[in-house]
Amino acid sequence: MKLFYSPFHSFIHKVLVTAHECGHWDDIDFVPTFPFKNLDGEDQGDAYSIVALNPLGKVPTLATDTGQVIYGSQAICEYFDVNSKARKMYPAPGPARWDAITRLALGDTIFETTVQMVAEQWQEPEQWNMRVFESLWPKYIRALDGLEQQAGSWTDFDIGHASLLHAISYLGFRAEFYEAKDPIHPDFRWRDGRPALSDWFDAAIERPSVQSHYNKDFEGDTGAKRCQQAVQDILALQKEHAR
Repeated sequence: MKLFYSPFHSFIHKVLVTAHECGHWDDIDFVPTFPFKNLDGEDQGDAYSIVALNPLGKVPTLATDTGQVIYGSQAICEYFDVNSKARKMYPAPGPARWDAITRLALGDTIFETTVQMVAEQWQEPEQWNMRVFESLWPKYIRALDGLEQQAGSWTDFDIGHASLLHAISYLGFRAEFYEAKDPIHPDFRWRDGRPALSDWFDAAIERPSVQSHYNKDFEGDTGAKRCQQAVQDILALQKEHAR
């Protein structure tokens, strides 16, 4: 399998956690992909284009050994889980499953909208749409406060928890390391006033599936030629299996 993804490991990747938990880590060829990369002042995003596989050109995108392409993190995680060689990340149908996929939806939405705030701040400050920040922050605060109430009762680790690690780590990364400070919460720390959630996070990141990549530099070829060769390999594989 080939997994096209952005190899920024300063936050936790839900797809990488799920791949590891489900026993697929050693089966994956990780292909670094930078849709927005800028080199020497020149936009190099097209050099890493994967639109031949995914019309949206987004990561993560997975290609199976038969050349089938699956994109969207939720779809990829479900593929790993259905074909798991180790533990399952999606509980069996019933209340536990609905809890897990509800947390999945919550975490994914927090992450996606945090990306929206980051994109807004790519513009000059006078161009920022303040409604974006004003509408999202109350939702984040309510969500985190709700998770604080739940975290002490979590005894398992499922797809919803993987999504929360993804979301919380990126929310924290944005606040602490991006140069453009948030216009509403410039010194935001998600841990403040949330000891249970903080304790859960600290325990969860010790899992081997998180330690596999979190805060560890990607080791390997990150060049555009590597990305494009992987795309061509998959297209050739698709032709072969279409015979």
